[in-house]
Amino acid sequence: MDSFYEFVQEKVKSRTYVKVQYFTDIHEFLTVTAVAKELKNGDGMELLVLASGEEVRFDRLVRVDKMVAPKYKDIMDFTCDC
Repeated sequence: MDSFYEFVQEKVKSRTYVKVQYFTDIHEFLTVTAVAKELKNGDGMELLVLASGEEVRFDRLVRVDKMVAPKYKDIMDFTCDC
């Protein structure tokens, strides 16, 4: 299991607020801050469920707090946290 998945699991277990960056179904790049509530499988895909009610597909996560998803590590620059 990769370290990004394990990192997200720890955030869910601790039920802490996390800054989540992800792409929506229509390719919007969103940033939200919410409590990580659970990881679940839905329609054959892994979902991160936030306490706000949002369900984010795990494969669309870009960053959770300071941890960047493996597929975005080398192609996106996160040095400006605007």
